[in-house]
Amino acid sequence: MRIWCFVALISCAVSTSLESQQIAFSDAKWQLNGDSTRIEQFDGRQTLRMETGTAVRKDIVFQDGTIDVDLMTSRRRSFVYFSFRIEADGENEEFYLRPHKSGLPDAAQYAPVYQGQSAWQLYYGPRGTASPDVVPDIWQHLRIVVSGRRAAFFLNDTVRPFMVIPHLAREPKAGWIELRSLVPQGTPGTGPAVRFANLAVRPNAIAYGFANAPQPPAVAPGTIRTWEVSDAFAAPDTALSAISPELAKNFKRVQVEPDGFVELHKYLKMPADVRGYVGTVARIRVHAQQAGTRRFDIGFSDRVTVFLNRVPIFHRDDSYDFARRRDGLISFDQAAVYLPLKAGDNEITLIVTDRFGGWGVMGRFPDMAGLTVSPE
Repeated sequence: MRIWCFVALISCAVSTSLESQQIAFSDAKWQLNGDSTRIEQFDGRQTLRMETGTAVRKDIVFQDGTIDVDLMTSRRRSFVYFSFRIEADGENEEFYLRPHKSGLPDAAQYAPVYQGQSAWQLYYGPRGTASPDVVPDIWQHLRIVVSGRRAAFFLNDTVRPFMVIPHLAREPKAGWIELRSLVPQGTPGTGPAVRFANLAVRPNAIAYGFANAPQPPAVAPGTIRTWEVSDAFAAPDTALSAISPELAKNFKRVQVEPDGFVELHKYLKMPADVRGYVGTVARIRVHAQQAGTRRFDIGFSDRVTVFLNRVPIFHRDDSYDFARRRDGLISFDQAAVYLPLKAGDNEITLIVTDRFGGWGVMGRFPDMAGLTVSPE
């Protein structure tokens, strides 16, 4: 009998306990979508074949535990997803592989999804990307272990994860699971992007010890921890150079994530009439003991216009552009704005608009001497 051994919380479990949790793809409870999505025998296995499509199991309730699946990817440009803790359509955690980027820093990605919008531009590096070798045309074993706000991801090696996420973005809640694959329109080649086999879901079986896993980062000094943000609005595909009353209304206070950014889809309901960019007005107030020019580092996705005391002083567009190799990633290194603050109270306002990949804003004063920020 084959033995499966794990570190920490689960030391050893025989293969029969794993097999008892296997979920056959021929089960009628699967909801399959996509012209190329079907169940077929391949390489002596029952497989789920996909090009662009989904396979959903709403009856499987999963919050914490271990998910195992074998997969075979192709050489085509594609995205292979496993979504979990799905609370409603477009509200879930997701993990995916980019097989065409095997070994590169973003070959694998974690991202939360809010209102159907994946925040992948906000979660990269230690926040959510890694560089496993996704080898085409062979079977590889994927394992996902989830415990509270933490998750570990394994490929072939079920002892040492290639990526550990110390702070999942969404609150831990039980939900269903989904397998998904996407081949972008116009991608050369034919045939499946992925085949799945031997899916096993074991709720509450935590097959990895997180005791020595990395901890969420501390918010850096000078970071804006609380923003006031307006209702979301449908934004034009142009720079906004004025803060009109119909844009700046119904402000609420929102807190930043551990890395210092706000994921705006998490807090602001998308307008029904959005077809392109969505926007919000984000603001803080700064009291300066004396007048002077101060550096303010900002990160944003995708576009920003910065106003000081209602006067526009900076605009930039970092929208995703595949042809120009611009990913639209957010960071404090994105832009430095030099603010000519007056003595006393100043209002710093940002119009932040987004089209795709995560809607976020972050700000930091490298030198806080003589400054007081509100709200805080």
